[in-house]
Amino acid sequence: MIATVNHSQALWYLTRGTGLVTLVLLTASVVLGILQVKRWSSERWPRFVTAGLHKNISLLSVVFLAVHIGSTVVDGFAPIGWLDAVVPFRSPYRPLWLGLGAVAVDLLLALVVTSLLRGRIGYRAWKAVHWAAYACWPVAVLHGMGTGTDTKLGVVLLLNAVCLGAVALAVWWRLADLATGRIAHSGAAVAAGIAGVVVPVAIVAFLLAGPLQPGWSQRAGTPRASTAVAAGTAAPAAVVAPASAAATTRPGPVDATLFAGTFDDTLAGTLVQSADGTSVTIDGALAGSVPGHLRVVLDGQPSGGGGIVMTASSAALGPSADPAYYQGSVRSLAGDRLGLALTAPDGRRIGVVVQLNLDGSTNVTGTVTGGQQTASGVRGDD
Repeated sequence: MIATVNHSQALWYLTRGTGLVTLVLLTASVVLGILQVKRWSSERWPRFVTAGLHKNISLLSVVFLAVHIGSTVVDGFAPIGWLDAVVPFRSPYRPLWLGLGAVAVDLLLALVVTSLLRGRIGYRAWKAVHWAAYACWPVAVLHGMGTGTDTKLGVVLLLNAVCLGAVALAVWWRLADLATGRIAHSGAAVAAGIAGVVVPVAIVAFLLAGPLQPGWSQRAGTPRASTAVAAGTAAPAAVVAPASAAATTRPGPVDATLFAGTFDDTLAGTLVQSADGTSVTIDGALAGSVPGHLRVVLDGQPSGGGGIVMTASSAALGPSADPAYYQGSVRSLAGDRLGLALTAPDGRRIGVVVQLNLDGSTNVTGTVTGGQQTASGVRGDD
């Protein structure tokens, strides 16, 4: 096993990690804000501690949010620009769900700026913006669920459940004052009570009907070019090149010059994902300058986009008489483009670039080019 952690993969992990941390910080900020409004305190937890934590955690969430945005844009795997972070619904990549993220960013920035300028803009203006900014939290949750490629993972589902439960409990605890007559503005309290029930139910319903269902990547608005062979979302964390059974049962001699020079073929075959979502197999015939056969297997963890996050791979290429003459692995993965590193029995190495045309079915076509060179120009190249 050859472990590889390249620049693009590191950015992907940084994007997902900072996004989840930002959600946790926003949740803590909302809960502390509710405690502050409720004027809760104890001998060991005076009110100024709640106020200080609320302010500092809100500012810290902005820092993590900035890193989240920066790593997403710099990565460049998805077509997301700097303006997409603040101007909603303009990105071609999952426009609705990424747009909700931009809305959350704008609301959070408004909250932070008005809090810092509270003494100058007046309490009434600050309070109006502050209440509006509470919408930042559910919008951010929907953004993460709709855009995140790891929504189906158990740990992410648990994290979302904890955040959702914490805010719901805080809201309901605050509304308990209504029953004892301690809330002066009953209209606002009733509205908050309705939201405290409707919002969690709506989020859970959306999760069950959307991101947890197969094919969410396409329905969410992922451009086909960004759907990395059935929506894989990261460059490989580990590349494995297991020996094929065909390597020990070769039918006979093969012309050593096959695929030795530059070649350009067309591919026609199938792309099938396993029932448990942990494997994608591309299998097809080559026609053109060097007829033959290509088989690529991607293994990994199921992703929220309806595909897999690749952790291992194998690839085989050869003529019909010996379809596994060249063997190796996927060296890079970028949307519907793969870079393969393959080796012949005599040690000769070739680089191959596979450009796929995906139509949403199990049928796949494309082009296969390469020769005695390193596959380049694709994500994950070192």
